Amino acid sequence: MTQHPKNALNAYCQKLGLPKPGYDTKNAGDDKDPLFISDVVVGDEVVATGQGPTRREAERVAAELALEALRSRHGDPEGSRKKRRGRRGRERSKSEPEAPAPPVLPELLVESLRVAHQRVPQGYKGSEAAEQVVRLAAEIYRGLIEELGLLTE
Repeated sequence: MTQHPKNALNAYCQKLGLPKPGYDTKNAGDDKDPLFISDVVVGDEVVATGQGPTRREAERVAAELALEALRSRHGDPEGSRKKRRGRRGRERSKSEPEAPAPPVLPELLVESLRVAHQRVPQGYKGSEAAEQVVRLAAEIYRGLIEELGLLTE
């Protein structure tokens, strides 16, 4: 069974000696179309921002993004290294470079999530809708980072 992203983030921060993550979650929607936006704060830094139709989903997405951002910055803690796999599930050799992680710009990420939330078709519900929003937001965010020239290949 996979560990919940918030628990995984707490454990990761503890292993690295980082402060316990906090969540600053706000309701940015209305009663008909709720939209929660959650910032993950580690120490004094907003590490990632997620959104979802519920507070719980927004915090889960934010925790996933924060864990990804911290891992790209700090790597895996010693003793928990797993073999990395490429996009198609094959093991990646140590000499094969990883795709560079884009920088985390919270304001741009929030706007990407907001646009993605508006563009996802209404037919999606619950976690399926959240997954589509996250996927689309990542594409929008990466495109904007590339356009700004902040992503080095």
